[in-house]
Amino acid sequence: MIRAAFIALLLATPAAVAAQVTPVPDAPVLHRTSIFDMKSDTGRTFRIFVAEPKIAPPPGGYPVFYVLDGNWMFATATDTIRALERRPGGSPAIVVGIGYPEGAEVNKERALDLTPRLGSPEPKQPGTGNAEAFMRFIETKLKPEIDKRYDINAARETLFGHSFGGLFTLYALINKPTLFDNWVAASPSIWFEDKLMQKGNVRRRLAPKLGVTGATPRVLITAGEFEQAADPDFPPGRVEVLLERKQIDNGREFAEFLQQPGVTAKFELLAGEDHGTVIPVAISRGVRWAASDAKRPAPAPKAAPYVNKTGVKIPTVEDYVKLTPEQRYELRIRSRKISPALHPSWVAEFDRTLGAGLTYGEHRALAEEREAMDKKHGTKPID
Repeated sequence: MIRAAFIALLLATPAAVAAQVTPVPDAPVLHRTSIFDMKSDTGRTFRIFVAEPKIAPPPGGYPVFYVLDGNWMFATATDTIRALERRPGGSPAIVVGIGYPEGAEVNKERALDLTPRLGSPEPKQPGTGNAEAFMRFIETKLKPEIDKRYDINAARETLFGHSFGGLFTLYALINKPTLFDNWVAASPSIWFEDKLMQKGNVRRRLAPKLGVTGATPRVLITAGEFEQAADPDFPPGRVEVLLERKQIDNGREFAEFLQQPGVTAKFELLAGEDHGTVIPVAISRGVRWAASDAKRPAPAPKAAPYVNKTGVKIPTVEDYVKLTPEQRYELRIRSRKISPALHPSWVAEFDRTLGAGLTYGEHRALAEEREAMDKKHGTKPID
């Protein structure tokens, strides 16, 4: 049974609601930092930490380094950015930490926001699966607020995440490759939800998005040497879990998958570190990666224009999601009557259109709707 609320949430265009920003009085801060709270369109509250540079913005504006798990990692990221700024020729940058208000159960909250879900059924791990809504908060509320407050360089924005944060970083990259310019996924939890991020129905949406948007993301994936083996400096602990999760193998494989037109991707193994001790090292590598002047690749080539000879129009994504379930079903029934010679190319173009314009969660909701409509009408799910 499809959850109507789940589908409605994913397919609806978010309303243009003014961001709710609440200053935090008397909060302990680093020098030249500020803290404020923001609400998402689903009512969740996030604490935002911002570190401002000491010097004026360079031509084009400040680069921005967004760091997930801001309660834990904001200070380290800020110190690292400022150390780089003090170097000869160093460039100032703004650091934005995304965390939770005082008193929140951070482990519980982050597990919810930083993880994707397979679909409308409850995830195997309770309390997870809010990545789509969190991604929407960053895109429609947080980034516009930072842009309003500071002179930023919209072509030099970076997202850093560790563990579940690294998982979210890769998920956002696949679904919204224009959201940031540099992506740093430290020790990403690719093992989560039966390795959802390694499945084709998640990964195949990156290429069409790159082709349509012209995005050229730079991606750094890191893992510690002792994330897949016993650490000699500490008790063995959960070695069997490390071997099962394969942080190093999965990270390296994901970087290899990203070696495609339009993307610069690199995997780096960080010597002598485990899943916890690797954090400051990974932040340092991520800051260097974001600040480097490495040349970006050429954009992925755009797909050749599709010549539709079928008589069945392929709607835009915007028009398609506005249709009712019955109207979407009727379109698919008409498409099944296309001649065998033309049907495969029509389906390929239809899938490319949806892949370029929808996130995984939105596409998954439509797939579940399609299955339900076939069941309702007694038709076979042939496409």
